[in-house]
Formats: sequence, structure tokens, C-alpha cells
Amino acid sequence: MMRRRRRITGAAATLAAAGAIALALTAPPVVTDAAWSDSEFGSSSVSALTVASPGAVRCVQSGLLVPAVLGWNAAPAGGNVTGYRWTLVGASNRSGTLAATATSVTLNANAVELGTSTFTLYAVGPGGWERAATNTAAVGFISIALGVTSSCSTPAA
Repeated sequence: MMRRRRRITGAAATLAAAGAIALALTAPPVVTDAAWSDSEFGSSSVSALTVASPGAVRCVQSGLLVPAVLGWNAAPAGGNVTGYRWTLVGASNRSGTLAATATSVTLNANAVELGTSTFTLYAVGPGGWERAATNTAAVGFISIALGVTSSCSTPAA
């Protein structure tokens, strides 16, 4: 009789423990509110940093035996521009960086290069934030050893 009572008590304790574990696993998390205050922060102001767009990219030069030259307007004062990054994607895949004072980039054809690529310009600001130009340009090269032709076009405004 004592054995049977111990078995029943042990089984009940096991079931109670299993039920408590199941209840703990299915209970929703307790919602708490956390807050802090800092008197220095409360008296200051916060503003978002914006990087000025390089504006519209334009074709400056292209043709027979000349490189393609693309230009844009200088960054406005206070535009937070620390430099420029450009990409050429398509038939030619390359990229580069320029100083914040740059207003153009010269792209030369490789020794063998055929086709058109898309040129994209980005103004780079503090912390690596970027803002793209308002348009892209199509840059093409036909270059087989000595015969080099460059072409450049931008979408109509």
C-alpha cells in the first residue's frame, strides 16, 4: 500500500512539474516599461544630416580619338559632400572615387572595349552616406587596339 501511494505521489509530482513547465513555455512575456532621462539631452536639439545631390550629369566631350568626359555642378556650400563615387556598369564594369572639389571625370577606353555602359554618380557625405545624381548617362566605347571612339548621352530633360 505504501508503494502504491509513493507511485501515485511521484506520478502526480511529475505531472504537476510537466504542467508548470508547459504553462511557463506558453505564457506571454511580461510587458515592462523602461525609461531614462538626461538633462543634457533634453536641452539640446537633433537634426538629420543630408547630403546634397550632385544634380544632373551631363556629357562634356566624346568622339573620335578622345575620351568620354562627364561633368556636373560643384557641390553647394553646406551640402555635406566629402567626395564622389562613380560606377560604370554594362559592357565596361569599373568604378572610382573623386575629391569633393571635382566637377568632372574623364573615362578612357580600355585597349579592347565594345559596347555601352551606364554611368552613375554619387555624392558621398560624412559616415559614408550617399546620394545619387538626378540622372545617369550612357557611355559607349569602340576600341580595338588603335581605333578609339567614345560616345556619351544623357536622357532628355
